[in-house]
Amino acid sequence: EYQVDDGQSFLMDPFADPDPFQMFDFDFDLPSNNNSEREEVERVDGGNKDGKANTISLQIKGYKTDAEQVWQSTGLTLWRASHYLCEYQVEHPELFRNTRVLELGAGLGLNGILAWRLSCVGVDTDDDGAQNEKSDATTCEVCITDGDSDALVHLRDNIERNRPITTTSKVSCHQLIWGEESSQKFLQHIAHNQKYNVLLASDIIYSPVIVQPLWETVKTLLEKEDGVFVMAFARRKVPVSIDLVLEKAVEYGFWYELVKEDLEDGIWVYEFRFR
Repeated sequence: EYQVDDGQSFLMDPFADPDPFQMFDFDFDLPSNNNSEREEVERVDGGNKDGKANTISLQIKGYKTDAEQVWQSTGLTLWRASHYLCEYQVEHPELFRNTRVLELGAGLGLNGILAWRLSCVGVDTDDDGAQNEKSDATTCEVCITDGDSDALVHLRDNIERNRPITTTSKVSCHQLIWGEESSQKFLQHIAHNQKYNVLLASDIIYSPVIVQPLWETVKTLLEKEDGVFVMAFARRKVPVSIDLVLEKAVEYGFWYELVKEDLEDGIWVYEFRFR
């Protein structure tokens, strides 16, 4: 037990991890432009694979999954559904060309940052290995959000860490609390009354009480004519099931399609659109 200046005492945990942070490295190999010869998309941790021409490399810094800080905020590390949603994104890069994208409950921002970088359709690599957009890259506006102020600090840091030297696409980071009233304010003051064509989310549902605010937010911010909400859901030991999420989606005027699944790991990716 040690004494501090104000007379209060504190205990030091001798078993605490002296470095609770982790750098998560990703290389995403983009599919061939020729759909008939489209190669299988793989996600690898570490360096670029030989022979792959178009690769997006990301570095995401956060806490280790078992770090004490993760018990305070689940948005401070990466979870398995975010990796699975990345695979979907790389398989559908067309979603992020000349459009407006928003990520909900982004945490460290992996999926939103990948969407931003996927909007850089052509990628050049300079002599130092840094990635740059080609002049023919499309434009995209990506807004990456979370409700946790602690997560936003790490999110902004990760955006800067993965910023290309030049880009025609825009990225921003904002706090967004789910619910109809707060989402209306966000739409007015942050989005300038322009709704989003693509919404992304992964591993965001841990309690039944947030399901209704989630759909209030999606209904408020998603473009009604051609908008799509893509969500990755992972089976967890929490009192909320995917059935409840889907039932509430229908109640709020959406139809849904299962577009990717891993039954062994218990991960599903759904697309939601207005009926």
